[in-house]
Amino acid sequence: MANVSAELTVAQAVAQFVSYAVVAVLAENVIFSRALGVSRLLKLVDDPRTSTWQYCLPIILVQLLSAPLAWAAHNLFFPWLRPQLPDWLPIASLRPLVYITCALFAAGVVWLLLGLIPSRSWRTACRTQLPLAATNSSVLGTLLICANQNYTMLQSVAFGLGSGVGYLVAVFIVDEGRRRLRSKDVPSIFQGLPASLIYIGILSLAIYGLLGHAVTM
Repeated sequence: MANVSAELTVAQAVAQFVSYAVVAVLAENVIFSRALGVSRLLKLVDDPRTSTWQYCLPIILVQLLSAPLAWAAHNLFFPWLRPQLPDWLPIASLRPLVYITCALFAAGVVWLLLGLIPSRSWRTACRTQLPLAATNSSVLGTLLICANQNYTMLQSVAFGLGSGVGYLVAVFIVDEGRRRLRSKDVPSIFQGLPASLIYIGILSLAIYGLLGHAVTM
């Protein structure tokens, strides 16, 4: 009976992890639902010198590793720090700084992990993109969302991983849309950035219409 209970617990944990990751990729996509990191996404799509995978791989790893650090800060560090602060300094004012620190620490670990990539060119390219990836607003936004929703560590890690993968999915979708929007049927005044923003807005409205902005789990 103990083994059966353990298996059910593990199965439930895996199901919860997958469900939160899928929610972050689709329903709560950082681009289409939160508009986080849109400016960098548009530059990435327009820059043929930067590989989508070489930029998004560091984002995925930073999101994954910073999520448990931010959870620990929210649930362990902040409760300890709050009584130490003066009355005029609210703990909420320090949250962005602490979460950025978590992201930068995770970026340092990712820099070391990227050394495991056999290809020297890929390793160098990913490390070059790492500073931009670590400071992407989607990273900080994801950490703040997890804290505001009071996610558990498992949920935070799943949501962080899903947010990174969701950013990658959004890049591919927008890239494909940009190719199709180069059609001569699109009026010249809308070509380029205006058409891209309208395209992203329509996709965001579609997600909002199908699933709603708030997801209850």
